[in-house]
Amino acid sequence: MLNARHKLAQTVANELLPAERDVDEAILRSSRLAIAVVEGRRTLKVALTAGQQGLELVTQATASLVHARGLLAEAHVAFRQTQSEIGLDAFSYGDMGECPPAKGELKIVEAA
Repeated sequence: MLNARHKLAQTVANELLPAERDVDEAILRSSRLAIAVVEGRRTLKVALTAGQQGLELVTQATASLVHARGLLAEAHVAFRQTQSEIGLDAFSYGDMGECPPAKGELKIVEAA
């Protein structure tokens, strides 16, 4: 039974950690896109309104990615609690560092 729990926990970690890295990468790419739009408009010396709608959509997408990142962080804490509940505290599943329990309550702040 311990082996089955350990195997399942490893499977979850093998998906969770890349998902966390991927959302960070998506935030970086989306942010670079917004920067490219602003710098491109400046370089071309076109009206401030050029690309505005697209820029707004990109920044909304970025805000959604940041929200998703927070949800993944909450999931990570929840899975860490589950790991403890099923008796796997002695195992590490690939975190970059120690994954302590959350202090206080994590809250997601909605984008304006």
